[in-house]
Amino acid sequence: MNVVTKTSTSWFSRLGGALTGALFGFVLFIAAIVALFWNEGRSVATYKSLVEGQSIVVTADASRIDPALEGKLIHIESDVKPEGDVVDAETGITASGVIGLKRTVEMYQWVEEKSSKTEKKLGGGEETVTTYTYSKEWSEGAQDSSKFQETTGHENPDFWLSSQETLVEKAQLGAFTVEGSQIAAVGARETLPITDETAAEASDTLGYPGEGRAVMQALYFGANEKAPEIGDTKIRFEKIVLPEVSIVAMQHGDSLKDYTTQNGYTLFLLASGREPAAKMFADSQAENVVLTWVIRVAGIVGLFVAFALIFRIFSVIGDVVPFIGSLIGFGTGLISFVLALAIGVTVIAIGWFAVRPLLSIGLIVGVAALVFAYTRYVRKQPGAPAA
Repeated sequence: MNVVTKTSTSWFSRLGGALTGALFGFVLFIAAIVALFWNEGRSVATYKSLVEGQSIVVTADASRIDPALEGKLIHIESDVKPEGDVVDAETGITASGVIGLKRTVEMYQWVEEKSSKTEKKLGGGEETVTTYTYSKEWSEGAQDSSKFQETTGHENPDFWLSSQETLVEKAQLGAFTVEGSQIAAVGARETLPITDETAAEASDTLGYPGEGRAVMQALYFGANEKAPEIGDTKIRFEKIVLPEVSIVAMQHGDSLKDYTTQNGYTLFLLASGREPAAKMFADSQAENVVLTWVIRVAGIVGLFVAFALIFRIFSVIGDVVPFIGSLIGFGTGLISFVLALAIGVTVIAIGWFAVRPLLSIGLIVGVAALVFAYTRYVRKQPGAPAA
């Protein structure tokens, strides 16, 4: 079933929205600049802390505590022995010899999707046609049907059990003791099969005796899994398994803690299996590079969006004649892209100047060349003003 709505927006309303958008654009511009500066500082500090850590780390024997290494950065490789079973409190499902237990709950629900198409009208107004589509799907998140455009016939029941992860409290790494939360991140996820017996016990624990049953290695609540109805629920479990682990951290008695480097950054490196310290530091440096570039790209995209919002008022003014507004929008989009790239790269270069001055100078020269090339291109276009 589809529901279609039409809304019209006047030119004056769009103009007001563009002014509000421009104010938000200025805020976004400042936020993007701050984020880029912060990211460069974070990247440099992380790089330095990893270099420092690699120069002082000591590989230790995990089977015994060496008092001479107290408070120092050590590297150990060890088998992992969890202390006790992991129990999912709501269902009573239990797993032994694991770091944790992940419960994933999905309910068969109505899901609303919408798509919109906007057309500009002569005089600067807009008309938006929105189509709402409803389908039945398995969803891990609760779909609030009270907020649907069309609620009648699309009511969802309450999502009665949430997904959750339960971790073992402690684990032994030779002579060392760590918390489950310290090492769970590198554990592998394996399906925990549900049997008829465990399904019956979990159903009783949940307060629905006889209603839950084992279906496709999951706990299923519903009449027919081949023809699910709204409200049917399936609960899957995964074991978090970690037979061996490698850690770089500070020795603190029989525990392992974050190590603080000279620049105030902390080190606690993890790897599944047995890995030498050199590889762990190399992998961490690579992760730092990836994260740095992700934030750089996000910052430059943020600058582009900020400039697009700031300049949008010009295309809205031009939309009195839609064709003119589209031309202006294309031009301001190109300008926004060039400005975002130029300013973003300049900020990155400034952030790296203290550490890699040659790279910084090269980036700034590259930005200058980009702006110069763009300026020459614009001036060569027909009707461009003379220099």
